[in-house]
Amino acid sequence: MGTISCTNTVSLNGACTRFFAADSLSSKASSVFFNNRTWKLKLRPLVASSSSSSMATNFQVTASSSIGAVKEEQKGASSGGVGENDLLIVGPGVLGRLVAEQWRQEHPGCQIYGQTMTADHHDELINMGITPSLKWTEATQKFPYVIFCAPPSRSLDYPGDVRLAALSWNGEGSFLFTSSSAIYDCSDNGACDEDSPVVPIGRSPRTDVLLKAEKVILEFGGCVLRLAGLYKADRGAHVYWLQKGTVDSRPDHILNLIHYELPSRLQC
Repeated sequence: MGTISCTNTVSLNGACTRFFAADSLSSKASSVFFNNRTWKLKLRPLVASSSSSSMATNFQVTASSSIGAVKEEQKGASSGGVGENDLLIVGPGVLGRLVAEQWRQEHPGCQIYGQTMTADHHDELINMGITPSLKWTEATQKFPYVIFCAPPSRSLDYPGDVRLAALSWNGEGSFLFTSSSAIYDCSDNGACDEDSPVVPIGRSPRTDVLLKAEKVILEFGGCVLRLAGLYKADRGAHVYWLQKGTVDSRPDHILNLIHYELPSRLQC
């Protein structure tokens, strides 16, 4: 497994990596292309509860070092009609829809598919140019690019759902899973990075689910993207603070946040 830490434009091992560090809430990140390695993008923290700390924090991706771990059932060509840049989004919510917009800009003419738990928002997806399907619909096609960004809160078997999604990947492009930095065992307001220990299995049902899902992804040769608190103008911790007025917390407490648009610009 390789590791890359970057804050500027680089080219490493023949893999083109283009991005820059975020300096403010409105900063934009350009594309990053994953090639089944471990990636660590260091960004500055966007918000501190009552502090203007300038400590660096990490925007993380972990991945297997080789695509060779792809299971036997994934092998074989895609069904007819799937293009080389077509994308399946499992969980096309706020993040998934932003990914779809960015992907279409990067790959004009591609087809984008969205897999959902219910049909409640299928009309919205169709209007966005996303072809919807339900989670339990039998997969008849395999896709070169799959991103799994559905939350675990509505799933009875989250690792199983991830494994099911992996069977829709043909192993040719990338399979990306959006996990959470919550898996790190850091609760003392100290520094936390990719080498920090994770929460032991058995301590927390929430982190157990994420760690087990990550294990499935890596077994299939996919990539894991560990995100901190996602936010946008009308969604995130700041909305709670504005409603609460006074927050009972440490005045020097560091809160790591990342705008939805930043991970949406990371290409699978």
